[in-house]
Amino acid sequence: MTGIPRRRGYRLHPPDSPEAEALLSERGLTRADLDHALAELARTEGIAIQTIVGINADGVFGSRREGWTPEQPDACAEPFIPLLWLQVLELLGRVPEGSTARFREDGTLPD
Repeated sequence: MTGIPRRRGYRLHPPDSPEAEALLSERGLTRADLDHALAELARTEGIAIQTIVGINADGVFGSRREGWTPEQPDACAEPFIPLLWLQVLELLGRVPEGSTARFREDGTLPD
């Protein structure tokens, strides 16, 4: 086998990176949309993501800790909060209510 070896692990792009911006754009979202979805998540479910840790093809991952950085001694003491793209769209009212729950239950995506 030749070529560049694959990187192992689960890659998250910094929220202000070109890769994260491209992922938002591919889904028809802006950073303002994402901020609105996070505010809606806090309002409706009581889950406050204070810092976006990273963004990838699956969604957005955050921390309850404001100002989280990987350099903090206990940075990984709490798990990241995952927010699937489908959930972002649901929080924004762009897919029917309950779409995320149905997807988690049986893999059904909205039409």
